[in-house]
Parts: sequence; C-alpha cells; structure tokens
Amino acid sequence: MAKKTESIYKNWNEVDAALKELGELNVAKTRIEGEQTLKINSIKADANAKSAIIQTRIKDIEKNIERFTDANKSEFLSKRTKKLTYGVISFRLVRKVCCNCIEEAIKGLKVLNLDFCIRTKQELDKDRLLECDENMLLKAGITIKTEDKVRIEPNFEKLAAISSETNKL
Repeated sequence: MAKKTESIYKNWNEVDAALKELGELNVAKTRIEGEQTLKINSIKADANAKSAIIQTRIKDIEKNIERFTDANKSEFLSKRTKKLTYGVISFRLVRKVCCNCIEEAIKGLKVLNLDFCIRTKQELDKDRLLECDENMLLKAGITIKTEDKVRIEPNFEKLAAISSETNKL
C-alpha cells in the first residue's frame, strides 16, 4: 500500500487561502476555455463558409458524373469498371436495409422470431445495483465500495464579488 504524504498546509487559514486560490484558478481556467470555444467556433464558421462553395461544386460534379454514367450504362455490361486518366468509374452492387419505422420493424422481427437481427446495447445500471443485496451481487463478481471522499468547493460567488470589486479599482 502506498505511503501517505503529509499536506503542505499547517492550519485552516492556509486551507482557506488555498480554497481562494483554487477558486480563482478555476475561474481563470473557465474564462480561458470560454475564449477558446469562441475562437474555435469562429474558425469553424469561417471554414464552413469558405468550404460551402467548394462542397456545392463537389456535389454538382458528382451528380453530373452519375447522370452521364447512368446514360452510358451499356458500356459497363461486360466490364464493370472504366479506368480514366484522372480516376475510375465503376458500378458495384450495393445492398442496404431500408424501413419506414424502426420501432415497427423491431416489433415485426420479434413476431417472426428474428430477435438475432436486433442489436441490443447492454450495460450495468449502477443506481439499481446500489439497491441490491451485496451478497447476491458478490456471486456475480460485483462489489459495492464505500469511500469517505473529501469534497472541495470554493465559494465562486464570493470570489467573483471580490474579483469584480478589484476590477473596479
């Protein structure tokens, strides 16, 4: 087991001063993260505006290539791929699942005993597990651990008031 080290604080006044510093650091961190988010959003908006014209042109070219290829589909009867200087055009058989209402499709699959076609995500419900008998859970390899954790809460309201008073000076 790891050896516990001693705190650098010697009394509650030092702890209170540390709480003040902790709160101020959290406020500063939040402010920096807010500025970061604003800058990132601005960069994203600028990039989206610049690339929107390009994306529209890409889709237009792809649609026109598809139209031309569909109109000349007879050239792909013997060979499904056509190599060109700047790329390849080919027809591939693609299968995809389509349904109008997922809930209705799931009900129908259950009625037809095709449950294996339904994907279910399974995860532990930790809130419900905390209500169960610990001896029963132990049989499933689950233990409930109880800890006495320290909760550190700087008084952000008081720190913000002090900060706004300092900024006024």
